[in-house]
Amino acid sequence: MASRRKSRIIAMQILYQMQLNEEPIRSVTNKFWMSQDISFDLRPFAIELVEGTTENLETIDAELQTTSKNWKLHRMPIVDLSILRMATYEILFVNDIDAATSINEAVEIAKSYSTPKSPKFINGILDNIRKRHENIPAD
Repeated sequence: MASRRKSRIIAMQILYQMQLNEEPIRSVTNKFWMSQDISFDLRPFAIELVEGTTENLETIDAELQTTSKNWKLHRMPIVDLSILRMATYEILFVNDIDAATSINEAVEIAKSYSTPKSPKFINGILDNIRKRHENIPAD
């Protein structure tokens, strides 16, 4: 497994714990590093994703809410929401990663960590975000 995917999985787990426990980023990341045997080379990208996602959470959540018309964010499984938030951050704010890569990585993570229906759900939402920001008409 590529190191960036491993970092994304770590970031998703930290975002999940932050949402589940309603704890601040520092507290969750410190506990996470202490409880997991994580290679130091995976941490910088994971931290970038977690900090970027949390710093832009209002914009990200507004984008997700606009895109997921029939789903309120509080009704989504926390794993799916964590994956969606992280991937939306990448699509909107990380210029050196193309949107297709971010979407693919989110779908692959969902296949391993969420429900059987989640990959399709996540793909649909993220692809619509990509289309809207690349000015491509939605299906």
